[in-house]
Amino acid sequence: MKKIILLPFFILLLYCKSAKNKVDRENKMEEEIEITTKNNSCPQDGTCTIEILKNKSLAIKKDEFNQIYFQEIVNNKTSIIKFQYQRDNEKGYADGNYREEIIFEINNTETSLNLSDNALQTTKMLFGRHCFCKGQAGYFNITKGNLSLTKENEEYKLTLDFLITEVPQIIKTISTSVK
Repeated sequence: MKKIILLPFFILLLYCKSAKNKVDRENKMEEEIEITTKNNSCPQDGTCTIEILKNKSLAIKKDEFNQIYFQEIVNNKTSIIKFQYQRDNEKGYADGNYREEIIFEINNTETSLNLSDNALQTTKMLFGRHCFCKGQAGYFNITKGNLSLTKENEEYKLTLDFLITEVPQIIKTISTSVK
């Protein structure tokens, strides 16, 4: 008898949780804009995406091993731009994943930005290399390169040339736009 009484309760609980998850996903989609791109910036053996995390800021930190990591925090004065290259996985390899990302912060009121070398750090620009490559993965400050960013009618046009000396890199140039 107890099972019959509890069954509707569990069904209602599962329905409410499912509805809440759907609302959470919809709210997250409103915060982020993501566009998958295949362009000159993206190698043929993978997929590139660029996303804008509106009203977010980067908090750059270091762990106990002096390795860089970041946290996204709410800030209605800035947004985060994240470019990511994901290499297509080779079948049969459990540890064959390879990903590079470039992440940086911009002021929401900024309409034009031209930075070079150490000035790139005013945007907290990071290069991330994620792979099964011991000692050659993690996040690194980008201090060599050129960034050109313009915003017109809610569309950002981005050109970035950069070099990382700490680890090998595949992505060295990004030329794309995102709305």
